[in-house]
Amino acid sequence: MKLHKSIVITFCSISIIMINLFGEEMKSRNLYCVIVAGGDGTRLWPLSRQAKPKQLLPLGSDATLLEQAVDRVAPLTSKDCIWVSTTAQHEKSIQETVGKRIGRIVVEPGSRNTGPAILLSCMQIYAIDPDAVIVFLPADPFIPHRDWKKFRTFLEHAVDHAKITEEIVLLGVEPSYPSTAYGYIAFDKQEVANHNSPYKVTHFREKPSYELAEQYLEEGNNLWNIGVFCARASSFMNEFKATAPLMFEGVQRYLNNQDSYQSIISDSIDYAVLERSRKVSVLPVDFSWCDVGNIEVFLSLKQQYNTLDANFISVDSHNNLVDVPGKLVALVGVDDLCIIEVDDALLITKRKSAEEVRGIVKLLKQGGYKQHL
Repeated sequence: MKLHKSIVITFCSISIIMINLFGEEMKSRNLYCVIVAGGDGTRLWPLSRQAKPKQLLPLGSDATLLEQAVDRVAPLTSKDCIWVSTTAQHEKSIQETVGKRIGRIVVEPGSRNTGPAILLSCMQIYAIDPDAVIVFLPADPFIPHRDWKKFRTFLEHAVDHAKITEEIVLLGVEPSYPSTAYGYIAFDKQEVANHNSPYKVTHFREKPSYELAEQYLEEGNNLWNIGVFCARASSFMNEFKATAPLMFEGVQRYLNNQDSYQSIISDSIDYAVLERSRKVSVLPVDFSWCDVGNIEVFLSLKQQYNTLDANFISVDSHNNLVDVPGKLVALVGVDDLCIIEVDDALLITKRKSAEEVRGIVKLLKQGGYKQHL
């Protein structure tokens, strides 16, 4: 009997291990993560360029933002089901950066905004796996490593809901201050089954004035839109058909070699689908998240994580961000500046004017400074 009991115990232990293993496999089956990695390198100039958009810059560690995005979702699904969507000009650099960690790079011949890019990936995934659930997420926000597990937990809740409904489920970050830099998602607080279920989206709000942002914060039913969302592949296809039929037909024609990619309507998925669909919900999340939207934000994060090359001294100067490798920078009587130097360019801007850096890129294009773009 002892031997028999031992065999039974061993068999049960093996069964539990197998259940755990297959449970993980079942959890990730049919789940695709598509990282959207476009960009033209204007916001973080001179650190970012056309050939090196911000997702290819390291932040908080030696890993680039794109590498961090891949690593965040890697525990959720297989390598073959992690894809990157990008334009032709970035294909080579993305292949060199994360090619060995992902399954496929979906290449747009030219940029037609996020609507066609996302639909292109949907159609390709649906063709090989009609039962797929797809998560789309941008390559360039910063989420500190300590919150990666929390990020995945929320994403799993969203995916679980998407699997059993026809809804597109967004993640929305709970606002921590009245930001004017982000779009907001308003939702119905009454319509939810449990604390892990998403709420029905009532409408989207564009980047507001400070007064409106304060109002949104007080209302308690507005979330920052972080561009992370999921749905079944079939649900995405149906909503594109319903809300953006001309775009849907254009991408179909392109895939059937009946028309050029440039002939497709250029529009964001926000305007083309999400703001028009009645099948959109949002899950409030509370992990740390930051849209690296300008050079001031980028340098502030580098300072926070002690990766600034900040060798400077100052007299009567305050609140400056300096990133000038290999040189001592002396500041006298200046406040609130961002100072960045790379091999071929030096940028000096007021911190509050960091959003205007893209205007420099416009002038470079007009002046024929191709080597600096």
